[in-house]
Amino acid sequence: MLRKSIILAAILAMAITLFAATAFQVTSPSQLIGGPAAAGRVGDYILQNSAIKVLIGAKDNFHGYMKSGGNILDASLAGVNNDLFDEVHTYYGWPKQAIYTKIFIKDDGSKSGNAIIEAVGYKNDMPFVKIDTTYTLAGNSNYVVIRTTLTNTSKKDVGPFVFGDAAFFGYARPFLYGNGFSFKNFNSPLVAGVGDGVSYGFTTTEVNPATGKIRPVHIAYIYSDPEILPKTVLKAGQSITYEREFIVAPTLADVEKTVFNLRNMPYFTLKGKLVDVFGNTVPFVKVIVKASNGLTISETETNAAGEYTLYLQNGDYTLGIDQAGYVMPTKSFEVSSNGNLPTFVVSYVKKNSFVWPVYLTNVSTDSVFVNLKTMLPSQVTVKYAESSYYKAHGTFNEEISESAPKIYHHLKLTNLKANTEYSYMVVSKDSLTGAMKSKVFSFVTTPQDDSLKNFSFVVYGDTRTFQLRNKLVCDAIAKDPAHPRIVFNIGDLTMDGRVLANWNRFFWAIHDLAANVPYYPILGNHEYNSSYFYDAFPLPKGGGTDEEEWYSFNYGPVHFIVLDADVILMEKDPAKMQKQTDWLINDLKANKNAEFKVVIFHQPFWTNTTGETGNPELVKYWKDVFEKYGVNIVFNGHYHAYERFVVNGVTYVTTAGGGAPMYQLKPKDKWWPFTVKSIADIHHYTLVQIEGNKMVVTVKGVIKQINDKQENAFKPYSGILDQFTIESSSH
Repeated sequence: MLRKSIILAAILAMAITLFAATAFQVTSPSQLIGGPAAAGRVGDYILQNSAIKVLIGAKDNFHGYMKSGGNILDASLAGVNNDLFDEVHTYYGWPKQAIYTKIFIKDDGSKSGNAIIEAVGYKNDMPFVKIDTTYTLAGNSNYVVIRTTLTNTSKKDVGPFVFGDAAFFGYARPFLYGNGFSFKNFNSPLVAGVGDGVSYGFTTTEVNPATGKIRPVHIAYIYSDPEILPKTVLKAGQSITYEREFIVAPTLADVEKTVFNLRNMPYFTLKGKLVDVFGNTVPFVKVIVKASNGLTISETETNAAGEYTLYLQNGDYTLGIDQAGYVMPTKSFEVSSNGNLPTFVVSYVKKNSFVWPVYLTNVSTDSVFVNLKTMLPSQVTVKYAESSYYKAHGTFNEEISESAPKIYHHLKLTNLKANTEYSYMVVSKDSLTGAMKSKVFSFVTTPQDDSLKNFSFVVYGDTRTFQLRNKLVCDAIAKDPAHPRIVFNIGDLTMDGRVLANWNRFFWAIHDLAANVPYYPILGNHEYNSSYFYDAFPLPKGGGTDEEEWYSFNYGPVHFIVLDADVILMEKDPAKMQKQTDWLINDLKANKNAEFKVVIFHQPFWTNTTGETGNPELVKYWKDVFEKYGVNIVFNGHYHAYERFVVNGVTYVTTAGGGAPMYQLKPKDKWWPFTVKSIADIHHYTLVQIEGNKMVVTVKGVIKQINDKQENAFKPYSGILDQFTIESSSH
């Protein structure tokens, strides 16, 4: 009997080992989860089983809107380094959250097979409200159970406040079950982030004692704040616990299946297959399912054999595909039982297209980058000539071609003449659809030295959210009689730079300008230092990510410096910020004789907009540097208004009127005392004209906002918001 018990115990131990989850603290970079959004560091904590792996930040590893570690930072499928997830933190109404002071492994999985990490702390605005959160991963589960308890240790009632999380899905598109990819206040069984190769989800199994039903997940904000419990008063001495599940799965359909099972929601399993017009299977194609109201209800992907599986509730649906190069009419079907869908046939597109129309970047005395993105892989040729030659002959005498088909195209024209106008055209060819051509555009190269004493450039930005407004501002810049040579966008180009689809409309908006005027982007908080940013823009070499996160260059008598303020504000990385600051100082020293020194970064030092004051973290690092090394003017954005400040001889301009909803201003008696001007509600751009030893700055209004919630809620506006002159550094 004893021997039999030992054998059974050994078998049980083997089973636990085989199927158990584990929890451990990271001791080597090789243990971290990789991927585009990965933020883990040595010292963090990982929960892992045969299905998923999830990283929880140590006390000092937090970024973005988090105020401490102890929250989920990275998540991927087991065996795959493909973290697309940004972060989630406990949330009780903006900006209230947990500050975790102690994080530890409660169970490494060796006891029961469940791995548990615990974080203990307090509510940041109420230190007497203690918070205890556990993250539990069971063997082979594809979800982590998050259980949080708040205890009011004071002798007074507090609240009401919500109980939930603030979830940021990173490179995955936020999705609401029943509402598709449109975000608004909504009750749903789940909220998800749909990524390429991995998707994420939040649900809850909390039961409402009043109804006996599982609570919905309430979504309250654009970044998807899943509120699990409604606004509640936490009474003196009371504890309240709420629970939710964080899901990691290959596709949205797999996330939904997990949620249906957790919440005991009935569903059916359907299998299907795609073939092309020649009978070949169609692998790795995105399959889209929409409800009868036209909203996306599910997504999945065909496997190598062209097969796919869906998990749907009873109802009527349509099925379509979303894959470059393929087309298929939507198919209607009804779901009332498990079964197989008919084999659907897809065909091929008949014409390629410019997904990102032609735009220029990184011009120099002898080169420029011509950029575009095509729907299908193609080989691009740029035909070009000096504009004088093109106007005389109606043709081009130079060309450069790619050696292989691509989707992202960055062709560098070289051996150009300085300070010379060129005309060019793009020709794209692919084996499936043939050739397509762009219109003819033109640009001017950089002058050889500082002898060009008269030229102009434009600074504008914060173009996220409303790309139609961005287009109107860009069109006005393109028609400006000063003919600016280069344009800077001060950041927040799109709503979320990690969502690839957001970039399509951005490039549509800037095309008529950026195809003729080299366009220089600056990283804003809405770019999240995304890999798509670096994929899109060849920039001058400097430092940071890809040596293009911060950079500088000369254009005639002007020395331009572009910085990334989010190194400290979002990444919260003091070491990297100091590295950038050292680079800035060395760069200013090396260019001390420049006539004009212009610095551009996203978040400003100060603002008079409602509910904001500025960013003292940046003042600490850079203000004295600008004053010591003779910076003439600093351009910023972030706070959607026009503002000008002058402090110790340095002019600071916030020109955030590129398209995002405009902010309101505080009463004038609450403004910073060194304010020169603050203006709300006017979308605008800032034109800078170099006239010998003077810099004439003119701020031009384009449209006036009527409503900050509707893209079309504006009216035409034509007027000068501000105008001033700055003397060069040598005068």
